[in-house]
Amino acid sequence: MRHWICCGLALLLASCATAPNPRSSTQAPSWPTLSRFSSEAEFLDYLRAVRRVQQQSRATAHDLSKQSVEEPCPPDDPDCAEFETQDAIMVTASRAAPAPAASAVNAAITNVQTAGVDEGDIVKMIGRFLIVLQDGRLFSIDTGATSADLALVDRINIYTPGNDDAWYDEILVHENRILATSYNYQLGATEFTVFSLSAFGRFTREGSYYISSNDYYDGDNYATRLVNGNLVIYTPLDASYVDADSEKPQWPLVRRWLRDDEDEGPQATGGRPLFDARDIYRPIQSTVEPMIHTISVCPLGSPRAGDELECRSTAIAGTSPREFYVSNDHIYLWLWQDYEWHARANYTEQCLARPKNAFETAVPAALFQIDLNTGRPRAMFVRGGPINQLGMEATADEFHALAVWIDPRCDSLSDLPLRFLSTPLSAFSATPRAAPASAFTPVPSSGGRGLENRFTAGHLVYGGRERWHSYVDDEAALTGRVVALPTNNPSAAQVLQAPHNIIRVEAIGEDAVITGYRDRSALSISVLDLSGPARISDTAVLEGRFETEGRSHAFNAMIEADGSGLLGLPTGQAQWRSGRWVWDSESSDVSFLALNAGGALTSLGQLETHANTTDPSYECEVSCIDWYGNSRPVFVNGRVFALSGTELIEGRAGAQRIEEVARVNLTAPVRRQH
Repeated sequence: MRHWICCGLALLLASCATAPNPRSSTQAPSWPTLSRFSSEAEFLDYLRAVRRVQQQSRATAHDLSKQSVEEPCPPDDPDCAEFETQDAIMVTASRAAPAPAASAVNAAITNVQTAGVDEGDIVKMIGRFLIVLQDGRLFSIDTGATSADLALVDRINIYTPGNDDAWYDEILVHENRILATSYNYQLGATEFTVFSLSAFGRFTREGSYYISSNDYYDGDNYATRLVNGNLVIYTPLDASYVDADSEKPQWPLVRRWLRDDEDEGPQATGGRPLFDARDIYRPIQSTVEPMIHTISVCPLGSPRAGDELECRSTAIAGTSPREFYVSNDHIYLWLWQDYEWHARANYTEQCLARPKNAFETAVPAALFQIDLNTGRPRAMFVRGGPINQLGMEATADEFHALAVWIDPRCDSLSDLPLRFLSTPLSAFSATPRAAPASAFTPVPSSGGRGLENRFTAGHLVYGGRERWHSYVDDEAALTGRVVALPTNNPSAAQVLQAPHNIIRVEAIGEDAVITGYRDRSALSISVLDLSGPARISDTAVLEGRFETEGRSHAFNAMIEADGSGLLGLPTGQAQWRSGRWVWDSESSDVSFLALNAGGALTSLGQLETHANTTDPSYECEVSCIDWYGNSRPVFVNGRVFALSGTELIEGRAGAQRIEEVARVNLTAPVRRQH
């Protein structure tokens, strides 16, 4: 089953040891420098040392079982409890440079965070063809020269008849190749399938590959990146999956699919190890529940059928909660210490001993920087952790992040304390040092448990709401706090009162868009002008509409050089869909708004989904829940499209209204033209 991912920072106040201590019965070993295990035997000794600490902690917990342990959240607050107990697995990209004005590109397909770093999505474009991922299938739609040419030209299953135990999540494109990513539960592996697209929009399968891993799934973000023709993928492996008593432990493999067997399922090559013990970097933080975090960089090469997937991997042993982040030059991995069941007996004493309102109140963490070209890591010790992937960026010479400054086992989560991290890239080292307290600037809170954040060119914009979920609250006249923080002067952050709470923050050029609710009747969308002192230039109210998808890719915009443009996001009329849950697979309408150069918004209405449109000949067989969403606004060469489930709708935006001009049903029989 999929992991239910929210955000949650927790703390085990274990020191970052300066030397390995495998004989300690109270603390798992860690090392003071970034160095690999020297041999398989040394790595297995490390796992056995961790196991001894687990056994000791389990015995201590049994002895203290009648003693009360302070809970991280009040027992009568289920919302807080659900928030705290989730793991965090976030994937993101850094902002190496401001995103280009939309007029400088021909299409706005994916709402990426960084120019030059593409992110896996369910819609991509090759030439004039839109490629859509739905139901474990790829669909090719010819956009032609005009709306009259819009047509479905091909459809292909990513899965094979004997390989249907997978969830197909996202696609990337490189030249005329499409790479589809999924997690295969039958094989316990991340699966990549490569297709090529002909000049007529027809698919050809090139091959499928499997990388042994635990599920990479993330409820908020994406598993893959494409940087300069290189696939970047994060795959986790729980160290407990490695048998410490085995003479020859099984390491993660990269395998190529060969065929399907009727009885035994997919058959693959014997494969080669993705890494072995001598490739794993020793942990620099003590943890009794280690995870092996693997970053693989795989050159996709030129479009040649049958290419093997050759990957270079960097494996780091460390704590489990993580954020994954890619710039044009580096990969960033933020690891912090979470609630570890085996060490629970120590938490009460540690919470009581922890200093109040001090720098040390935030969770100890390690931040890694991995070179995209060499795979060599450097690191530093930090504190706290970003709420999600959008709370980080890297410039040419600095790393920035918005860190939540709490220990959820000890602190109330009603109003998140925050600090802004700014550190030079030169501070990363193979001998990690702690970022000084001066690198963390205390900044205004978001005003609640919910936090949304996004970097624009020169600013970090964030805001919040009382609870972490996005459901419309019962109270009327909701407002929200929004903060505009200049990244070169974080102490000069401005606090504004928005006319609604905050459920989304997006960058549009140098400015930002925030969305939320003032009451239960309507979705509000505001523009935050950052050209001078921050101000809300306008708010549009979409009566009877509610946001239906929470991922960053659900929003999209095409902004011209003068600041005008079009915005779009999926909405629905059912208030219960405002929770934006990932398991909600109903197709959404897509609402569009016009933005003028002065920052004023005009609602243009919706391109609407149709009910009961599935062709009788069509059947979904695999991956029928759209965990990564199924509705998107897309802007291509001055044309406007809305993907709504298995329908692609083209619209024409007028001064006051958007009108439908064409529609393609992806479930209809394909009419082969070539």
